[in-house]
Amino acid sequence: MKSFFMPTPKKLMRYVLSICCGSFLLASCSKQGSVNLITPKPLPANSITSTQIKGGTLKGVMLADSTYYVSGDVTVLPNDSLLIQPGATIYIVNNSAFYIQGTIISGGTKDNPILFTSPSKKPGDWGGFQCDSAKAVTFKWTKIDWAGGPDSTGSPRQTITVSSPINVDIEDCWLLDGQDNGIGIMGPAKINILRNTIDGEGTTDGEGIDLHNGPTGTIAYNVIWGGAGSAIKVFTSTTLQIPQTNVDVYNNTVVDNGFRRGAAEPGRGILVDAFATARVYNNLIVNNYDGLDITPTADTATVKYGNNYFYATVDSLRHNYYPAGSFGKPQPSDIISSASTVDDPMFVNYSTNPPDPSLRINPNDFHLKPGSPALSRGNSQYNNDIGAYTSDGKGNQH
Repeated sequence: MKSFFMPTPKKLMRYVLSICCGSFLLASCSKQGSVNLITPKPLPANSITSTQIKGGTLKGVMLADSTYYVSGDVTVLPNDSLLIQPGATIYIVNNSAFYIQGTIISGGTKDNPILFTSPSKKPGDWGGFQCDSAKAVTFKWTKIDWAGGPDSTGSPRQTITVSSPINVDIEDCWLLDGQDNGIGIMGPAKINILRNTIDGEGTTDGEGIDLHNGPTGTIAYNVIWGGAGSAIKVFTSTTLQIPQTNVDVYNNTVVDNGFRRGAAEPGRGILVDAFATARVYNNLIVNNYDGLDITPTADTATVKYGNNYFYATVDSLRHNYYPAGSFGKPQPSDIISSASTVDDPMFVNYSTNPPDPSLRINPNDFHLKPGSPALSRGNSQYNNDIGAYTSDGKGNQH
C-alpha cells in the first residue's frame, strides 16, 4: 500500500491559493490567450497636479473633484487654455484674480458643479475673472462666490468681465454676492447667458448683467435677485451707435433689484438704453425699484416687447412698472398687477417682502406653484410661460 504525504497547514494554504490564482488568470484570458488587465485611467495631458497655486501664468487642466488654493494673480496667456473639470473646488485669497488672455472653459455638470470661492466667504475677497482680452470664455454649472475685490485704483471689479469680440457662453451658473456687476460684457461679443442664478451683486452700484458696446445674442431663463442696480442693462454707447448692442431678453425672473443704488440712479428690472435694441418678452418683473425702462435714447424704432408680468407688494412700486419718462408703455399682452392681492405670481416662497436692500443672501424660492397666472401666458415664440421656471423644463434648472 502506498503512503500518502499530508502537507502541513501552511503548505496546504499555499497550494489552495496557487489554484485560485491560476483559475483567476485563466478566467481572465481571452480565446487568443491574452490577459485583460485593469489599468488606471491616465491623467489628462497638462494636468495641474499642484494644489497650491501662488500666481503667475497657468495653463492646462484643473482636475475633477480636486481642491486648489490660489494665493496670487493668475494669467492664462493668449495661446494657452485653462480647463476646469467637474467637481473641482478652487479657493482664492489675497484679492487674487484670473486674467484670461487665452481660453477658459469651466465645465461643471448638474450633478458635479465647479466652485470658485473664498475661505472667509466675504464680499470682495477676490478679483473675479478679468477676460478683457480673452479668446473664448465658457462657464457651465459653475458657482462663483464673493468676487469683486478692488483693482489698483480701489474700485470693485466685475465678477466676470469680457471686452473682446469673442464667443461667451455662461450657462447654468450661480453668481453670488460680488461687489460690482455680476456679468459685464463691454464689447461686441456673441453671448449666450442662459439659466443662471445671480444673487446680491453690487454694493452701492452694479448690475446683474451689464451689456455695453455691441454684444449680440441671448439673455434668457436667468433668475436675478437683490442687485444694487439693474438686473439686466442693455446699452450701446452714449456717443457711438455702432456696433449696436442687440439681444433677445426673455423668460427672466428679476426680483428686488435697484434699491442699494437709490433714487439718484434707480435700478431697473430691465433697462434698454443708449442706442441699444432688444426683444423683451415673457419676463417676470417683481418689486424692483423700476420695472421695464426703455428710454427715449434706445433704438426705439426697433425695440420690441410684450407679455411681461409686473407685480409689486409695495404700492409705490406699482407706479414704476414703466417709469415716468420711459418710451416703454404697458402692452395689451402684459400682466400688470394692480394690488398685492391681484395677479400674485405665486412663488413657492417669497420672504423678502417688501424688499430688504441689506440682504445679500437669497432666502427665496422663485419656482412657481401650480395655477400661477404666469403659466400659459407667454409669447409662444419664446415660451408658453412667463418667467425663468417654465413648465416645459426648458427654463432655469436650479
